[in-house]
Amino acid sequence: MLCWNCNEPAHAVCHFCGRAVCKRHASKMPSFLVMYLGGKETPKGLAVANVIWCGICEPQPEPIEMPELY
Repeated sequence: MLCWNCNEPAHAVCHFCGRAVCKRHASKMPSFLVMYLGGKETPKGLAVANVIWCGICEPQPEPIEMPELY
């Protein structure tokens, strides 16, 4: 598989969009696995640090509505 950016051999796949990236173009960012309400209705999240990110896609910070799934 080749890097989406430079066509050199890829070393990883973006956690968010699936693009293949080489070590030079790979970035890292945290990813939430789950969000929930904890004690006293405090929002909490379980995250994984340093997942591979292609640097191109734009993971959204807020959930988006998807009425077409009803």
